[in-house]
Amino acid sequence: MTKRKKMEVESVDAATVQGWLDRDEIILVDVRETSEFDQEHIPGAMLLPMSKFDPELFPTVQDKKVVLHCAVGKRSESAGKMLLNEGHTGAVHMAGGIVAWKAAGYATEVQIMPPGELEAEKFVALCPPPGHVLKQEYLDPLKISQAGLADKIGVSDDVIRDLMSGSVAVSVELSLRLARYFSTAADFWIHLQIEHDLEAARHKIGERIRREVTPRTASE
Repeated sequence: MTKRKKMEVESVDAATVQGWLDRDEIILVDVRETSEFDQEHIPGAMLLPMSKFDPELFPTVQDKKVVLHCAVGKRSESAGKMLLNEGHTGAVHMAGGIVAWKAAGYATEVQIMPPGELEAEKFVALCPPPGHVLKQEYLDPLKISQAGLADKIGVSDDVIRDLMSGSVAVSVELSLRLARYFSTAADFWIHLQIEHDLEAARHKIGERIRREVTPRTASE
């Protein structure tokens, strides 16, 4: 009996993708949703939302490698598997997504609001809260319910519900439980929380802190 070889999606890091982009060797495809792309995206990336992703209609690219990416790497890996199952070859995904890209210090393009609209515009986080990442990158693709996750990691349904709504932050213990279940780094979920909180704080009080606090000089 011949066993079918399990197909795995090749993953590459942000530095590799940056090098390929510099040499114009790839087509970078962003599989996040339109609202996420509009807020912030990697320069030159093409948008193909996961909600509309159809591997049967995905074009065959002859002379360039296709690199898929999302927020943290779960949706892009799922899209890569869909392409492999349809017989497409040469598609890889960027591990860690745009979060890893930014952490490596690479540039992104952000939505620019006209000066008159800037103050009135409701704050929209470019660093997604952990609950959003949990839903978009893990629960929805893996078809796991909130109650099911709570049972698997040994917490109450209320903990997951509050995390998804953003009413509570990720604790160290919850980060460890999520990391254990989803096989992520132990500090992954805490890191998402910190990045989101820092961005929200900069938006809320950053300007006031800049006015009130003067950087220490060498002569002090």
